[in-house]
Amino acid sequence: TLNQVVSLNQALTSLLTQTFARDRYEVVVIDDGSNDETPRLLLEWMPLIRLVSRDNRGLVASCNEGLGLATGRYFARVDSDDVVAPNWLASMGAALDETPDACLAYSDRIEIDAPSTRRMNCNAADIYSLQACGTVFRTDVLRRIGGYRPFYWEEYDLYLRLRAAGEWVHVPLPLYFYRKHDGSMTATASDRINGWLQLAMEWGADTLRSSGAELEMEQALTVLEARQSR
Repeated sequence: TLNQVVSLNQALTSLLTQTFARDRYEVVVIDDGSNDETPRLLLEWMPLIRLVSRDNRGLVASCNEGLGLATGRYFARVDSDDVVAPNWLASMGAALDETPDACLAYSDRIEIDAPSTRRMNCNAADIYSLQACGTVFRTDVLRRIGGYRPFYWEEYDLYLRLRAAGEWVHVPLPLYFYRKHDGSMTATASDRINGWLQLAMEWGADTLRSSGAELEMEQALTVLEARQSR
C-alpha cells in the first residue's frame, strides 16, 4: 500500500471478515513507504494483520516480500484500494482443494470506475482479462517459478510463466472488486505502451498475440514491428 488511506479500511475490513475460518489465513500488509496517515491507521489494525513498514521499493518488490513471508498453502495479492467478497477465500480455496493439479484459481470481478461499475467475465484463454491481484496461487508453485519479475505488466509475465505449471481453475463468480481511477499505477498511456514493448521483447509478439486480444498491446506490437522492418 502507498498513500491509500481512504480505501485501506474498506480493503482490510473485507479481508478480515471472510466466511473462511479466521485462524486458517493471515493478512500480511506491506506498507511500501507511505507518507500520509497510512502507518498510523495500520497500527490500529494490529494484531489482526502482520505489518511490514519500510521505504518505498515498488510493486514487484512488495509482492515478492509478501510471498517470502507467506506461511499458507495459497497466496493472493490484494491491492489497498480494492475489496473482496465475503466468500472470496472460501470459494477460491475450495476450488484449489478440489483440483490438486491446479496452480491457481481466478474469479470474475467487478470493476469500479466511478460513476459506473461493470462485471468482467474472465477467461484463461485471454490472460489480459485476468488480474494478478485477486488471483489465488499455490504458494510453492509461485515460489518455484521465481515469483514476480520487474516488468511493468508483471501480472502478464507471471501468467505466461504459469501456463506450464498446472491447471487453472475458474470460479465464475464476481468475487473481486477492482477500483479503477486516474491515480491507478497503470493509468499513464506512455508507460503502458512501453510496458507492452518490454513484454514483447521478452516473450515475442506471437506469444503475446496467442495469449488473448488486447487493443493497446496490438498497437504496441504494430509499433515494434514497424521499427524492426526498417
